[in-house]
Amino acid sequence: MFINASTIPMKTSPSFAQRRKANRALRFHQLALAAAGALALSACGGGGDAAAPAGTTTSSLSLPLKSAYAAAVASGYSKTYAVSGTCNGTATDTRGAASGGASFEGASGVLSAVQTLTISFTNCTPVSTAATATDYYDTSYNPLGSSIVGSAYHVYPAALTIPASVTVGSTGTIGTSNNYSSSSKTTLLGQTAISYVVEPDTATTAIVNLITRTTDAAGHLTSTEQDRYRIAQAGPAVPVSIDIQYAYTSTTHLFLQ
Repeated sequence: MFINASTIPMKTSPSFAQRRKANRALRFHQLALAAAGALALSACGGGGDAAAPAGTTTSSLSLPLKSAYAAAVASGYSKTYAVSGTCNGTATDTRGAASGGASFEGASGVLSAVQTLTISFTNCTPVSTAATATDYYDTSYNPLGSSIVGSAYHVYPAALTIPASVTVGSTGTIGTSNNYSSSSKTTLLGQTAISYVVEPDTATTAIVNLITRTTDAAGHLTSTEQDRYRIAQAGPAVPVSIDIQYAYTSTTHLFLQ
């Protein structure tokens, strides 16, 4: 339901190489739980660690992941993060509520939602960077794909698998997007695989870690992103943090919380 933060091109100095946006929405953020990634859900084939960190409680409840994801897509949200890691600064992720009347890949009457992610840096150049995407869903809020302005066009060739319910320790694969340079789909940029790990949080909530791994057309891993959302027995998934590790041509690591 959103673009991955790792789709934003980085052109910072001295340690950043210029990056193109080659990733999806789910999701969740792609789910942006975007899409999955994600889910833009965006979002499988990633790693993860479900061990309980200090100060957390392992819930024994079965929690409704799919309905929490659908509620987040339906209502939209806006969150501001502090950025740390290779660069410091702030980021704002705004995802509009999904509405009907759109068309995507020949299908009419689908839902769409606009997401904008903006990052401002205090110690890197350029001082700000941003990306805007439109994410598409069927009428049951299942992700279909996304279009990132001036950057990429992502399509899920097969339906994503978002489990109805999960428990702490659950893991699984959600699906994969094909990432093209435009809606003509003549140039394949690569793929984004989405998976999840459910981590402990409190006695009544859990953290869903959506993991997206993006590869280029040659199969090189270019980024791994972990988008964490809090889910409860009712209500939408709530964004918690974003962890982006670039690879292959960059060692940039950004943490948004």
